[in-house]
Amino acid sequence: MRKLKMGIIGIGMAFEKLHYPAFQKLQDKYQIIVICDVDKEKLVNWKTKLGLSDKDLYTDYKEMIKRTDIDAYFIMVPIELNFEVTEVIAKAGKPIICEKPLAPTLEQAKAARDLPKKYNIPVMIAENYRQNEEINIIRDMVITNKVGRAIYFVWNRVMNTPKDMKENKFPAREWRQHPEFPGGVFMDT
Repeated sequence: MRKLKMGIIGIGMAFEKLHYPAFQKLQDKYQIIVICDVDKEKLVNWKTKLGLSDKDLYTDYKEMIKRTDIDAYFIMVPIELNFEVTEVIAKAGKPIICEKPLAPTLEQAKAARDLPKKYNIPVMIAENYRQNEEINIIRDMVITNKVGRAIYFVWNRVMNTPKDMKENKFPAREWRQHPEFPGGVFMDT
């Protein structure tokens, strides 16, 4: 099987801490061939680590999508930009992986929901907790019928928001402390 050639838009904390480690584990399936970010210093820092050349670094995703060698795009931009960037990539006709939430407003979220059908492309939202230990425990309890036959499952997640806003690396980020989209960290979660 041929490796999928990935274009990454947004190489901030989500890429570094969450998705790059996943790409490392899946090197037999995916190859990052181009990256885009408005921060030129981040681009330079990732260039060597990813084995890229200067021609593989972009500060404008609209220029990056002109390339014909990219199989799919992974979009990890601030929430207020998610729909805008996702729509442009969808119009280019390439598969998309996008960080959640899809959009900062209900209207944009509805429009984002319709992008796969409108442009005949797959869009996957990269937000799940399948690899968290508690999910593995629950899965095993269901598979072994330890809890009986599962018909329906609801998961409630409780967090100490003030503490997380001060200590947790993700909620403590400035753009989450003072978001440009309605709902802030609550809508992000």
